[in-house]
Amino acid sequence: MPRSNRPRRSAAPRRGERAAGGASRRSRPGPGRADPLEELLGMDPGYSHQSGSDGGWHVRDIPSWRAVKDYTCPGCGRTIRQGQAHLVAWRSDWIMGDEDAGADRRHWHPTCWRTRASR
Repeated sequence: MPRSNRPRRSAAPRRGERAAGGASRRSRPGPGRADPLEELLGMDPGYSHQSGSDGGWHVRDIPSWRAVKDYTCPGCGRTIRQGQAHLVAWRSDWIMGDEDAGADRRHWHPTCWRTRASR
């Protein structure tokens, strides 16, 4: 008799029950909540490290569904509205370390970030 690769029904939570760890299997990330897959794997697909004439930067893309507050762009001084995709940048070569640099992160329009060297 061939073996089945499907998990046994008794091992998997039933519809509507909570999975291991207390989270619902159908839970979706919402505004202000991290994606469970990102937490499990410790990866952020929107993260990059960029180097420029002004030093090294950690840059993270913020999708529109994750933009939950209004911010002021340091490049143009205009408001980045709630629900508008943008990016967050903070120094990677800060003398006081990454944690202190992360506290000084800034939200930018993508165009303002790309043209910051010409300002």
